[in-house]
Amino acid sequence: MRYAMGKLRTQSGLIRLLCLALLCPAVLVLLAPAARALSIRPHRPGHGDQQQVLRVDDQIRTALLAADTGTLERFLADDFLGISANGTLSDKQQYLRRIGKHEHQFSRINITDRKIRVQTSSAVVVTTADVTGKLDNIPVSGIFRYTRVYSRGADGLWRLRNFEATRVHGAGSDEMRHGEPVATRK
Repeated sequence: MRYAMGKLRTQSGLIRLLCLALLCPAVLVLLAPAARALSIRPHRPGHGDQQQVLRVDDQIRTALLAADTGTLERFLADDFLGISANGTLSDKQQYLRRIGKHEHQFSRINITDRKIRVQTSSAVVVTTADVTGKLDNIPVSGIFRYTRVYSRGADGLWRLRNFEATRVHGAGSDEMRHGEPVATRK
C-alpha cells in the first residue's frame, strides 16, 4: 500500500511540474535533463535474455550432434576460441574444420545440469553433460563440464565467444592426460 501511495505522490508531483512548465517556459529548460534521464534506460538482463541464450546453447548442442557446420558458423563469434576436453585450442575456422571432417564428433551430449549468468551484453553458461564421441579422432565418453561465454552482438544476437570443456574427475576411463589425447590400448 505504501508503495502505491508513493507512486501516486510521485505521479501527482510530476503532473504539477508539467502544469507549471506549461505556465512558465523557463521551467522546461530545468526539466529537460531530468526528462531525458527518465526516458533513456540501459538494457537490463532478464528472463527473456536467459531464454534466448539457452535457445542458442541448445541449437549449438544440436548442431554438434549433427555436425552441422552451417548452424555453428552462424552462432560462433568471429573471434571464437574453444578449448576441448583434450586440451586442443581452436579458433572458429579450426573448430568448424574439425567438426566438418568429423575429427570432433559427438553421438551423445545429455545435459544433466545447466546454470546461466546473464549480464547486459554477455552471458556465462556452465553445463554438466554425459558425452560420447571423439576428439581429434580419439574416442571419449564420460561426464564433462563446459563453460561457455556468449556475447550479444550489435545486431542483438547472442554468439558463442569462448568455451572450455573439462572432464569430471573419476568419470569414465582415462583416455586423456596433460592436454594430449592418449592412444587407445590394443
